[in-house]
Amino acid sequence: MPIEQEAKFAVKSLREVRAKLEKLGSLHAKCRLERNLLFDTSSHDLEKRGELLRLRETDAVLLTWKRPAPHSGVAAGIKVMEEVETLVGDFDVMRRIILGLGFVEALWYEKFREVWKLDESVICLDILPFGEFVEIEGASQGIARAAACLGLDMAQADSRSYHDLHQRHLAGLGLPPAAGFVFSEQDEFVRQLRRFAG
Repeated sequence: MPIEQEAKFAVKSLREVRAKLEKLGSLHAKCRLERNLLFDTSSHDLEKRGELLRLRETDAVLLTWKRPAPHSGVAAGIKVMEEVETLVGDFDVMRRIILGLGFVEALWYEKFREVWKLDESVICLDILPFGEFVEIEGASQGIARAAACLGLDMAQADSRSYHDLHQRHLAGLGLPPAAGFVFSEQDEFVRQLRRFAG
């Protein structure tokens, strides 16, 4: 099964990172809105095993299953997962199939993502309702090199999921946990982003 390695970095603004990528990297996909739906069993068996079953819609629809992989020798802050992913023709039809198999909707989340390539690493510039992040995917050494090129500190790398980071954000504000996170249609910044993302 293919192995995915990634690290996330919270940033105050993506502007400086994008400026560095414009000099060093190549743009692979301009900013797009991603809608994501995670599934689980009613007793949260996938979450308990650290697995993920996700249906994602952007320019295409992808079905992804991930599970933890052995990762000896990988630097702290890097998440290592086995991943299987395939293109799907129709989001709503696939959603109905998964629900028909007995899974339940665990959470919805959205993000705006811009994808770059820097050497052998994929750099994702992500805007979420609760913050801005850089996600670097590649081999562990490549992640460290890309982070250094972009002025990011590996000591600040985070291996947690966006769901876990959202829970931490809410706790920091003294708010109760929430299952998902989507953008508000009333937010002018979001309306501008949607126009920009097409």
